Amino acid sequence: MMKENHHQCIHCSVASCQHLNESKKVCSLDAITVAPKPMSHSGDPADESMCQSYRKR
Repeated sequence: MMKENHHQCIHCSVASCQHLNESKKVCSLDAITVAPKPMSHSGDPADESMCQSYRKR
């Protein structure tokens, strides 16, 4: 069983996302969903996953 952490901090620097708190450089959401990118199997972390909670400003 996984213990819930209610003090989690999600660091972010994606300026185009509406959830970014720009002054603190953190995500304002309580949690995010990370999902694999479609058709990517390169093994490079930048190619393998992305934030599914992203919303354009």
